Amino acid sequence: MKASQETMEERTRTHLLSPQERRLRNRQEVIEAILTAAREIMRRDGVAALNLNEVARLVGMQTPSLYKYFSSKFALYDVLFRMGVRLFRESEERVWGSSQPIWERIQLWFETRLFLAQEHADLYHLVFDNPVPGFVPSEESLEESRKVRLPGMQAIRAAIDAGSIATPLPPDRVFDLLLAMRRGIIAEYLGKETHLPKGDERFRSLVPEVLTLLKAVWTPQHYQQQPS
Repeated sequence: MKASQETMEERTRTHLLSPQERRLRNRQEVIEAILTAAREIMRRDGVAALNLNEVARLVGMQTPSLYKYFSSKFALYDVLFRMGVRLFRESEERVWGSSQPIWERIQLWFETRLFLAQEHADLYHLVFDNPVPGFVPSEESLEESRKVRLPGMQAIRAAIDAGSIATPLPPDRVFDLLLAMRRGIIAEYLGKETHLPKGDERFRSLVPEVLTLLKAVWTPQHYQQQPS
């Protein structure tokens, strides 16, 4: 019995946080509350409307106290920017890391970004639309953002090398063309979302139609039939 009690006490001590660990945990909880409040404001009023006084009010603290966690409004934007970049980068890695045929992965790539742009419109606008005058992401955030396109570029290059996509365009131009098409569909969808009936598929349904056109042009058979 004594040995059992000692084991229980040791287990309890293992799970007790030190004062420093408690402070770190409490600090992280406050940071998460600030980020949640900031995103609520951006979704409600627009990305550029972020206001530290309103953030403080929602969190329940005085505005000067925010500076213990973020040195400025742009510093807060920077963390939110990096949060968005990681969200979109991880989704890209999952899509391009799958073993599906290349055209199925491209369609999933379109549809996944469209879904995330709808669900996280605040972060999408912040990362891809440059909506905040004067805000320039830190070099750390920019370095992360550069990684977003790498999995897709590698997959497209591999598909061209394998002959699954046949085109005279170099891989980076193929990828940029796909990016531009995807971005256009998302821009149309987000720009008109509030005016569309619930469940309207007007723009979402363009994804397979666009890819059917590209697939027809970029098939090896079509490419081989082109005049030299």
